[in-house]
Amino acid sequence: MRKRPAVIGTATLGVTAALVLGTAAAASAHVEATATSTAADSYTTATFSVPHGCDGSPTTKLTFHVPESIIEVTPTVNPNWSITKTTEAYTSPSASSDDESAEDAGQRVTAVTYTAKTPLPADERDTFSLSFSLPDGKAGDRVEFPVTQTCEKGSVEWDQQQEDGKAEPEHPAPSVVLTAAVATEADGDPVESTATTAAAEPATTTSDPDLVGRFLGLGGLVLGAAALVVAVASTRRRTSK
Repeated sequence: MRKRPAVIGTATLGVTAALVLGTAAAASAHVEATATSTAADSYTTATFSVPHGCDGSPTTKLTFHVPESIIEVTPTVNPNWSITKTTEAYTSPSASSDDESAEDAGQRVTAVTYTAKTPLPADERDTFSLSFSLPDGKAGDRVEFPVTQTCEKGSVEWDQQQEDGKAEPEHPAPSVVLTAAVATEADGDPVESTATTAAAEPATTTSDPDLVGRFLGLGGLVLGAAALVVAVASTRRRTSK
């Protein structure tokens, strides 16, 4: 009779484990991004992971939509995919003050598309890397890259915004969450903090040579007086005997 609760408990644990693993698998099924740097106004390389196809259909194309806060993007070559970039005319916000004409306007990358040379099987994953400069912003800001995943049958738009404190949407856009900007010197190198500099350099002290000599002399006098007292005490003991 006592074995039944144990069996029921084991079954319950098995169901719980399955639910946890199922939730983790569902969470990892999204198109996600990891970045080499998340500091605002820094240069970074974001790697996007595509873990599956569209409801069992192989992936044929992936389009990464570049947010307006990013101007130039450099895609990393993937030998299994061909790359195309979509651009549009771009005029900097300071163009009017700089008297920049339309002919002088640059080009902004609006999308990067990877087209498969051979469709990516639905049960296999691949990664895609883009290098770019993160925009200036405050810690906690999200830089989202909506992705269109096109398959042999159907497609998925990974473009839903994620909000802190709320449940994750079904098809969230992969994003980079900014951290505080790193202070730099005029040449662009990071500025070392005072604490770091202090730790790197051993502390040094300077003393007045006269003061050092006086302290040493005073120490000698004290030692001499102590020796004299000991000698007198020893002599008295001998005399009293």
